[in-house]
Order: sequence, then structure tokens, then C-alpha cells
Amino acid sequence: MKNLRLINDNNRPGGQSVPTQVQPLGNAQFRAEFVPRVVGEHRINVTVGGVATAGSPYSAKVYDVSAIKVKEAATGVVGKPVTFLVETSQAGPGNLEVTVNGGRVPTSAQAQGPHTYAISFTPREATAHSVDLRFNGQDVPGSPFKCVVSPAARIVAPEAMDKVSVGRPCVFVVESPNPPVVEVLGPARRSLPTQITPQAGSPGKFDISFTPMDVGDHSVEVRLPRGHIEGSPFLVKAYDANRVSVTDINDGIVGKPVSFSINASQAGAGNLEIIVAVGGRNVPNFVQSEGNARFKVNFKPTEAAVHTLSVRFNGQAVPGSPFSCKVSPGNTQPRVPVSGNGIELAAVGHSAEVKIEGTHSSEPQVIITAPTGKILLSKITVNGDTNIARFTPEMVGRHSVAILINDQHVIGSPFNCNVYDVNKVIVSGLPGKKSDITRTLSELSLNHIGPAEVGKPVTFSVDAAQAGEGTLELVVSTQHTTIKAEVVACARGLYDVTFVPQTSDDHFVNITFNDMNVIGSPFHCTVIESTQYLQVGSTNYFDIPPEHRLEITDGNNHAVKYTTNNGKAEFLVNQTGTYQLHLLKNNNIVSSRTLHIFDMNKVDIINAPEAVCHRPAVVGISVNKVGPGKLSAAVKVGSKEIPHSVRQSANNPNLWEVVFHPVHAAPHKVQLFYNGVPKNPPIDIPVKSPGMEPWAGGIGLYQARVGKVTSFHIDTLGRSAREFDVVVSGPTGSAVPVRCYQTKTGKLQAEFTARDVGPHTVEVLHQAKAVQGSPFTCEAHDADCVRIMDIPSTQGNVGERIAFSVNTKNAGSADLEVIATNPIQQQVQVQHTIVSDDLVQVSFLPSMAGLYQVTVTYGGVPVKNSPLALGVGAIGPTPPPRAVGKGLESAVVGERTSFTVSSAVQPRVQVESIDGIIDAHIQCPKAGEFIVSYTPKWVGVYDIIISIGPNDLPGSPFRPVVVDPSAVRLIGVGPSIWMILRIKLPAKLVFDTSNAGPGNLECKISGRKISPDKNGNRFKFELSTEGLTAGESDFEMRFANLRLPETPNTAIALGAQVVLNGKGLSQAQCGEPSVFTIDGSKATSGNPEVTLHAVDTNVPIPVMLSLTGDKIWRATYTINTPGNYLLSVLWAGRPVKGCPLMVEAKGGADASKVLCSGEGLRQGVVGREIRSWIDTRRAGPGELTAHCTGPHKVAYCELYDHGDATFTLNVKPQESGRHALTIKYAGQHVSGSPFTLKVAGAPDASKVRVYGPGVEHGVLATFQSRFICDTRGAGAGQLTVRVRGPKGAFRVEMQRESQKDRTILCKYDPTEPGDYRVEVKWANELVPGSPFHVMIFDTQEELRRYINTM
Repeated sequence: MKNLRLINDNNRPGGQSVPTQVQPLGNAQFRAEFVPRVVGEHRINVTVGGVATAGSPYSAKVYDVSAIKVKEAATGVVGKPVTFLVETSQAGPGNLEVTVNGGRVPTSAQAQGPHTYAISFTPREATAHSVDLRFNGQDVPGSPFKCVVSPAARIVAPEAMDKVSVGRPCVFVVESPNPPVVEVLGPARRSLPTQITPQAGSPGKFDISFTPMDVGDHSVEVRLPRGHIEGSPFLVKAYDANRVSVTDINDGIVGKPVSFSINASQAGAGNLEIIVAVGGRNVPNFVQSEGNARFKVNFKPTEAAVHTLSVRFNGQAVPGSPFSCKVSPGNTQPRVPVSGNGIELAAVGHSAEVKIEGTHSSEPQVIITAPTGKILLSKITVNGDTNIARFTPEMVGRHSVAILINDQHVIGSPFNCNVYDVNKVIVSGLPGKKSDITRTLSELSLNHIGPAEVGKPVTFSVDAAQAGEGTLELVVSTQHTTIKAEVVACARGLYDVTFVPQTSDDHFVNITFNDMNVIGSPFHCTVIESTQYLQVGSTNYFDIPPEHRLEITDGNNHAVKYTTNNGKAEFLVNQTGTYQLHLLKNNNIVSSRTLHIFDMNKVDIINAPEAVCHRPAVVGISVNKVGPGKLSAAVKVGSKEIPHSVRQSANNPNLWEVVFHPVHAAPHKVQLFYNGVPKNPPIDIPVKSPGMEPWAGGIGLYQARVGKVTSFHIDTLGRSAREFDVVVSGPTGSAVPVRCYQTKTGKLQAEFTARDVGPHTVEVLHQAKAVQGSPFTCEAHDADCVRIMDIPSTQGNVGERIAFSVNTKNAGSADLEVIATNPIQQQVQVQHTIVSDDLVQVSFLPSMAGLYQVTVTYGGVPVKNSPLALGVGAIGPTPPPRAVGKGLESAVVGERTSFTVSSAVQPRVQVESIDGIIDAHIQCPKAGEFIVSYTPKWVGVYDIIISIGPNDLPGSPFRPVVVDPSAVRLIGVGPSIWMILRIKLPAKLVFDTSNAGPGNLECKISGRKISPDKNGNRFKFELSTEGLTAGESDFEMRFANLRLPETPNTAIALGAQVVLNGKGLSQAQCGEPSVFTIDGSKATSGNPEVTLHAVDTNVPIPVMLSLTGDKIWRATYTINTPGNYLLSVLWAGRPVKGCPLMVEAKGGADASKVLCSGEGLRQGVVGREIRSWIDTRRAGPGELTAHCTGPHKVAYCELYDHGDATFTLNVKPQESGRHALTIKYAGQHVSGSPFTLKVAGAPDASKVRVYGPGVEHGVLATFQSRFICDTRGAGAGQLTVRVRGPKGAFRVEMQRESQKDRTILCKYDPTEPGDYRVEVKWANELVPGSPFHVMIFDTQEELRRYINTM
């Protein structure tokens, strides 16, 4: 081994060599020793004979356990976290291990900086805790550390301490190792003197005493240097029994109630104890609250003796207690029988009598007193030994009847007589005609509503609130039987009465009050047979009571079969005409119903010619085979309704005409209805301007969609385009850019894009003069702002209306269209109810079970969540009542909140809090739905009791939490911390939430939640600048998830901070200057110092500094060799936060010289590969990467290397929409990256809609060959239209308003009558309905004959 040489070159982290000794061990083995002087990673190079050994250089990590610094916590408290800091910045790499009490106590570590850690544990026992710290398996100097844990301080208070008497000491005990600090605040927030006395023989215990001087709540705070003791602060209620007053104590009579009053409103909180005694025995007494701590006490003495009244407050006798009450013997008059309606119930204007029997020796005296105090005249007649007194009441109310014999009341006198007035019973809302009475209609408050219908509920009101007390009886009957009626008490004396007529016989309503007929009774209610309109194919239901049967006949008088399920008949109507239903019992007709059946598919449009402004436009409609019913229409241009009329043709009774006079040169939409059911699609009638003057027309003059191109045309009539000018102004008056160009037809096309919702003014000028109709008002709308609300979450029932709401707030003015189709694809009638300016309630009545589809459009554009799929189940029982809404969960003091109760009858609602009752307001916007609103007055947990009939609603009482964020109080902060809507950091904030109600207080800075130190109702936040950059950050304070009013929304982090900015702080391009800035404008005085050197070779790189502003410097450097470099920035000789920084220098690749080409950089189709080409030959060496992301998914990317620095990129998207394609070379974006890749959905021909007169039958002379192909939602594809006539193919003209428009207008020019075939394909697939067969005739008569034979 003579030729063996071992060279050891050991380099320490700074790049300097470390002396090494190499000693031979024999057997070709050597031992190398070195002593590291610094911590960090050392590289060991080993060579033998000049050749490096395998694995050389080796790495050795050097650490220094003695360099670890520990800031220990010597003491702790049970249940409170104990935290100590460990700093390892000079210790080198390694693992830090922490155990407390041998691992029996859990610990947690949190980084406080790059090399500083906060170690925490929570002791559970009051013993010394041992903390062991080990670094790389070695004990840290001083380990194990000791932490002495003392028991937690606590308050020991007697059970009765919640209430103390004014002027008497209040004493409680505090257990604490150190003397506590106690502060007592009275009701006026003034401090009371306290005494703290250590208990003799009991170390760690202190007696605390104070004497309250005022009535009210006293706040007691007990603190130690570390903060509040558990349970602090707490409240003590002070009372004063001397402030309780007892008044109105009068002498009593045996058998007569005796009462007296107690006023404890000034005595504070407490309990009253009242004892009435006589002869050592207690007499029962009854206490009635009169509010505000005032009470009325009643007792009825049974013996003539002095009674003792003892009143105590919280166990203390009130001033003057016990009191005395002298009770005298009762009436000595013998019992005299008294009877008659004059002492029970009497009517106004009718004589009432009182019979007094057994008065032989003396004549009785009768005194009648009205509620107003007026004495009524009475006449007494004698009949044997019976005296009869008669009087006539004049007003409603309780009258006092006093009967005296020898100036002494008889037993029971004075008596009470309830007087009523039957003439004040008011009946309203009853349909039909009134009876033959002399009183006028206004006196009876009876409105002639019209006849009732068989099977439909009739509801009317009876108001007896002003009629006095009594019994109201009501009977509904016909000549043959009585009808069941339901009575609902709406309020005291106000009732709603409902009955359902089963036959068309006249019904009579008999109403009596205290057995007297009310004025107009019996009331006559005329009933007619109910008429119902249904579409062909609908399923109908009819109730069949037991022992009844049903007969059904169709329009041809043929019997119709039905099935019975759960007492309901179910049958199908399958032909137009009139159906008759008869319910029979014992072969006698009990009730009848008429059904009119119609077929919407038979409504045919005969002619819809082009119209001219200011001239009648006529649309012809055939209803020959539709069935019974009524035709109606709606004509609109944009969202504006146009007056029109629907009339029957004078020549043909089966032809109807819709006539309107257009005044706007724009397409008019005519929507037809039959029995309220719409026929879709609506008819578009083009309208042009008359005369020889240039005119403007098109829907773009009246309606626009925000963010979409809107257009209209100008018929120049041969004038030069330069003579015309178009000016469009937005809602605020700002100009909107307009683009005008001339079309093939010679007309001018004007296009603009509305950016704001609201009315836009469109001025069309010809030689500086406005054309006819100018300026126009164009309403811009945004369908994206429309929201569908209150969508039913449960299945509906047949025969029960289904409803939801549409909110158009901030959406602008446009036409709201709702189309509902039943399970057999028939449209059903939809009802719109305007709730407010921006809210519309939409409802429809399902007649069959299944899935209903509801499409909602605004200005012709589908809104979000449309279409809706709403399930309807078979007809069944009424769903159980329920209550939902935010008002059942939470509320804010002073802000009105509400909830909804779904019930067949009006609920009774009571809102209670511990402080009183809250008024609840109930509104009924629709049948079966009640909106209950209330405004909380106090904080706390409320009880909302909801009753339906005799029972409470399931879940009642509901318990919403009511808070008052404005009552959160900031404690002990001077005005210097607060600025205008800003707070200066660092800061400490303490809040008191005792008056704000139940809830938690939260604080966030820049979205980061700050944990408070909570003690009872007090929250303490310590706000630091840690983790925040100098300047402004978002600041938010919330209580119970509600923002605190008048709190700052911005926090300002103060302090001397130097800010570094620029790309040169992290990366550099070899051979090119790299730049970054040093901003010391907010720092203390000083200048920057910058050093930059390579990590491997420690070679320094020159950095040039130049002053560009006030304490703002620009640093520039150029690196020529790739690799990692350390960048250090000093300010005033101290490192800037975050330094040193690692800078990565990359090679000379130039991404800007990479060439990308191909259609795959712009567009593509889902499921198909999108291909593009990339050329990197001029960009130098580097790595090429590609990444493509869609709206929700990542697209698959594949790069194929051709081996000559050129690549093929294949992208396969998984979804449609806008994709971002990122192509980088050497980590840098290539030119144009990221590319916007528009990916269209896969073609779906089933989504294409074709409509218009060009695919419908017609007459050659008036035939309009245009039709529309709507490809919206059909994905990417090409539209192909072929038309073949009797003699071959036709040329088809196709045009659209813009290249982006998915709606294509198609035209062809038929020259002779015959059979035409229109074939429409999308992406080489036939669209729905294609091919369309169109028959063109010579005459209108031939067309009519052909339609009648279809």
C-alpha cells in the first residue's frame, strides 16, 4: 500500500477548511478526526491517490446543544396554560424533544419565528412539574426544568348571597395563594369600600366584605395579578324592605272580599311573603300582579274578628307589619228570592224585569246604574207578595242592579246585568242577495259579491265585538238539509264562518245572538253549479262520501268510467266538450259539477302578416276544434304592453282576430291564451314604419341585455349613410359606443352594448333632425340578477297550489315569462301576484300527479336555476302545520324579524321574554300561509308559542336568541387608539357583553381570527402586528355573527419597517440585470447595505445602489453563472426582516423566442384532441411545460418531442367553457401565455329549436318563408339547411346578426304551390322535427280544407 494516498479536505459551512488529522489503523483502514467550530452542514472530501472515494464528498451535520436558550416559566396555575420559549437559531440542525412529567402531561409547540418555539402545557394538579428538553437525544443545559404549579383561585360564596339587604354587610370567601384585589361597583357605577381580611389559621383564604348602600345590581370583580379569578365578575342584587309600602287597608265585612295594595317597585329584587291570619289560623289570600312590582291582595273573611296582615320582603318585615283589619258581621237581612232577566242578561231597547219575592212588610228600593254611572228609571209593580221592577237598558255593558230593603242591601246585592245589542252584530262578505229587509245596504255592511259555486268554500265574517256579551248561534241550511259550517275565532267577538255548498239550491244563513235574530237573518245565498276548465288528457278527482255513487257523461252523452281510491273518484278526460258529473244518494242527485274540456293543440294561427306602424294589425286564429272556453291574448314590444282587442270574425264564427295598432317599428310578440293557458311559442309580428321618410326599427330600440350586443336597423330609403347619426346614452347620461354599418339590404345596422341596468336613450338623427319616434327609450336588463326564491323543498299535492317567488331586484325592466308544463307536456295556467316592486309570486294549480317542469325567463333569457322540476303527488290530506323562518332562530333588538306559519287556519302567536310580552303582527298574503313579524325590545332567549286551534304547533315554544350588538361596551380604552374608522396596532381591547345578550365576540385582522381571553361576559383581545406588513389591514369585530356598529374596519400596523420589493429578490436571469427596491420611507434613519454571494463558492457579486426617492433605493446586479445566491440587506447596520434571501439564477434560455402556432391555441371541442405546435430551436436550452385548466376541471396535456427542439401539444378538455393554457419554457411564460382557449360543448342536435312561418303551411301569395334556427345550448357544430320543392332543391339564405350569435335566420323563395321538404341538421344530425313537411296552396280556401282534414 505504498502508493496509497489519503487526502481529507473538510470544509465548514462558511467555505473555510477545518484542520483534519488522519491516522492509519492498519489493514488499509484510516481514521480521520476533526473538531468543528461552527454549527451547520460540513462537507468531507476523501480522495485516495487523487481519486475521490465512492460517495465523496460526504455530509456531516454539526449541532451545539449548549447554544439552545430557554426562557422558562417557574410558576403556573392549575387549569391555566404554562408557556416557555426555546430559541435554537445557533444550535444547528436537529430534533427538539419536550416531555412534561415523563410524558404524562400533553404538550404543544407553536413556531414563533424561524428558530423560536413556544412550548405549552396545561397542568391539572397543584404539584411541581418537571420539564425535560432534549436536542438530538442530548439534554439541554439546565434540563429538567421545574415549574411550581399552585391551585387555581376560586370564590366561595353562600347560597343566599345573590340577594343582600341595603345597609347590611355582605361577606364571601376567596381561596387564593396571594391576596386578591376586589372592586365593587354600585348601580350608579360608583366604587364601594371593601375589606379584605386573611382568615386566622387558614392560609390562602380571605374574607371579603362590603356594605351596599343603594338598591340595585352590584358588580363584584375579584382579580389577581394574572387576571380575574374564575367566577369573576359576578352580580349581587341589593334590596331594601323599608321601601315596600302597604296601602288601602280598609275594614271588611264577613263574606265580602277585602283587598289591599302592595308597592315594591322601589325595593329591588326579592320575594314577597303575605300571611292573613285570625285567631292563630291562616286565611287564604290571592295575589294579583298589576305590573311594575305592584300587587293587589284579596281575601274573604269568614268570621267577625280582627285579622292580622303580615307582609315580609326577602324574610324581612316591611314597615308597619303586621297590620290589622277589623271585620264586621255580614248582612242581617233575611234571604230574599230575586230572579228575572234584569239581573242576568238583557237587550238594549227591550224591557228587563226583576222579581223580588217575600217582601210583606216593606217596599223594596231598586237602583239600576249604567256603565257610565247614569241611573236608569225603574217602575215597580206589586203582584201579591211579589214586587216586579222593570227598566229599559239604553247601552251595551255591565249594569249594576242594587236592591235595598229598609236601606239595607239584600243578600247578593248589588247584582250585575249584562246588556247586549243585537243590532250591532255585523255580517259581511256573504255572497248572493240579501233578504227582504228595510235596512239599507250600508247599514248591514253586506256587499253583493255574486253567487257562490257548488263545491267551492264560502267564507264570511260575523262581527259581534260591539254587541256585548252573549251567545252567537249560526245555522246554514237549504230546503232539504242543513250544511256543516266551520267557525274560526279571529279575535274577541270576530268570527270567520266557512261552509261548502254541495248543491245549487238556495242556501240560507240563520244567525241569532242570545236567541234574537240579527238584522237581515236569515240571509239568502244564491248557489250556482261550478264550472271547471281542463285540458284533454288531464286526470280529475271527485270526493264520493259513503253510500253515494257518481255518474259521469262526456260531450256525446256517453258514460265515463272511473276508479275509486280512498273515497275519491279518479277519471281521465280524453275528448273535448262538456262533461257532466252527478253525485247521487238513493238515486237522488245530491250535487252536480260541469267540466269543460279543451285542446290547446287545436288552436291554429291562420295568418300573421307583417304590420305597419299606426295601422291596424290583425292576427287570425282558428278555434274550430279547440273546445269550450275563451280566447285571450297579450301583445308586447319588449316589456311594454300594447293595447289590443280580441274579436270574433264577422264571416266565420270559428275564426277569431287579435287586433292592435302598433306605434313602434319593432317586432311585436303576440301571446295567445285559451282559458288562461298560454299557447307557445308566441307569434312574432314584424312592424315597419309607413311613409317615405327614413325610419328606425328593431327590438334594440326598446330592449337590451347588459353585456350583450343589441342592434336595430335604419331604413335610409336610398339616402347616404353619412346623413345619419346615432347617439346612445346610459342611465347616468354617459355616452355608449355605437357601431353602424350598411347591410346587404341597404339598411343601416346600429349595434351597441349596454353596460348598466336601466333606461338608455337612443337618438337617431337624419341630417341633424330626429327621425320619427326619436329619441327612443331602451330598457337594459340583466337576467343574471334575477333570483328564484322559496322553491318548494317538498312534494306538492294534486289540487293544492304550488308557489315560488322571483326577485328581480337590480335586474332592470324586462318581460318575466314563466311556462309550466304538466307530466304529459301540456302547459298549465300560471298566476303572477306582485308582492312588491321587485318581487313576484308565481303559482300554478296541478291537476295530475307527476313531474312538472317550470321554465323562467327574463327578457327571453333563462334565469339561474331554471328550469325547475317540481314533483306533485296524488291528492291527499292537508299537510300538517309548520313554522319556518329566521325569526324563530335569532333576532336583533329594535329590528323587525319574521317567520312563516303554514296552516289551514290562522295561528295564535305569543312572543314572550323574561322582561315582558312582545306584540306579534300576523299577515296572510295567501291562503294557508301566515307571515308573523315582531320587533324585539330586550336581549335574551325568547319563547315563541304558536297554537293552531286547541293544540300547540310541534316544536313550540320556539326559542330564538335576541342580541343587541350596539350594547357591547368597550372598557378602558382612551380616544388615542381610535381614529376615523381605523385602529392603531399594537393595542389591547376589553369588551363587556353583559347587556348585549347571549353570544360570542369575535375579532379578525386580515381574515385571521384573534383568540380572546374570556372571563364571564368580558372579552380581552391583545392585537399585535405579528405577521402583518406595515400599513392597513382589514379589521372586523362581530358579536353573535353580527358586525359591531361604529367599530373600525381598518387596522394600521405601525413601526419602523423596511419593505423590499422586486423580482430580483428571488430569481435572476444570467447575463441580464436584476432589480429590486428598498423602501425605507417608514423606517428610522439609516442607509441600506447589500451583499450578494454564491452559496457554493462564496464568490461575491457587485450590487449597485441608487437613490430614487425619499429613502427609497434601487438595487441592481448582474449574475453570469447559474446557481443559488444569498442576498443580505441591512438597514442602519441591522438585517431587514426576512433576510438573508435565496436568489436562484437561471441559464440563458429565452422564452420570448419560443414560437407557438395552431388552432389549438384558440378553440376546441369537448372530448376531442386540440392540437398545436411549439418551436424552441431559437430559445436556447430549457425545459418546456404545458398546463391547461378549465372552469372546474384540469384538461389532459401531452407534449410529443420530435427530437429537433420542436414539439406537438395535444390538449384533451373534459368540460366546456373558457380554459387557460399555460406554456412555459425554462420556467418563464412563452409569448402569449397564458392562452385563452374557448372549448365548446359536444354537439347536441336535440337542443336546436326551429320555428317560424317558413316551416308551417301557407298560401303562396302571402307565404313568408323565413324561419329561425336557435342553436343556443347545442354545443359546437355546423348548421346545414336543405329545401326541396316540387321541382327540386332551393337555395337557402342564412344570416345572423353577429358571428357570435347562435340564432340563425333562414329564408327560401318558393315559386309554385306543392309539397316542400325542409331538412335541418346540426353537426350532420337531424334536429327535432326535421325534416319539416310544408304544404303551400294557391288559395286560402285550399289551406283551410287541408287544415280541417288534419
